[in-house]
Amino acid sequence: MKTVYLTADDYGYNAAVDDAILALMADGRLSGAGCMTRAPGWPAAASRIGTAGSFGLHLDFTEFSPLRRGLWPLIGASLAHRLDSSALRDEIATQCALFEDATGRAPAYVDGHQHVHQLPQIRDALVEVLVARYAGRLPRLRISGARIGDGAKPLFIAALGAAALERLAFAAHIRAMPRLLGAYGFDGDATGYRQRLSGWLGNAADGDAVMVHPATQALPGDPIGAARVREYSVLASDTLPALLAANAVELGSLGG
Repeated sequence: MKTVYLTADDYGYNAAVDDAILALMADGRLSGAGCMTRAPGWPAAASRIGTAGSFGLHLDFTEFSPLRRGLWPLIGASLAHRLDSSALRDEIATQCALFEDATGRAPAYVDGHQHVHQLPQIRDALVEVLVARYAGRLPRLRISGARIGDGAKPLFIAALGAAALERLAFAAHIRAMPRLLGAYGFDGDATGYRQRLSGWLGNAADGDAVMVHPATQALPGDPIGAARVREYSVLASDTLPALLAANAVELGSLGG
């Protein structure tokens, strides 16, 4: 058996996302869920977490953060080192504090909305904040690494800074999930998603992570709402236990 971390993104994004994640968490079908603590719905979403399940910080600089930019402008500014490092550290600390204040605990792990946590300047600020804030018990990092054969999109995402973030994590003694599967174009139907999920679980190595984006319904304003519903239909069905067994996978625990 190999241990794989099945992690849901975007908790707090909207009520349908929250409903799906909580239902999957209650059924033991997720290792963890990343929280968007700057989202308007975060206080209500946080009140539903309770003490069960592993929740992390889904670091956001493109959706709800006061420092938000479009993804491509953010990538460009970070590659050119034109971001304000002090402002980045302050915003990361604030998102951590919002998580702590609402849940009463530190995040079990940290990743990034649209993988922004690995970008130049942001990754340095993130590791600095985590080490300063959680010296006694560092959260894990979900790193968007990829291997040859994972596909063009995962390799492109990884090229934006996964290896550099992994080096920073290693130097800071932060445990990491080094490779991330689950990236696709949010296209297709439920059958296609089932096939993709089977492939990701089959290709995963021990300690890898798979990201999912479930929701119980497609709400207005959600650009991937239809894909979220398809994902949830597969993850909540008998399909998931069957795929885990067929691929000799057990879901890992992230604590928290």
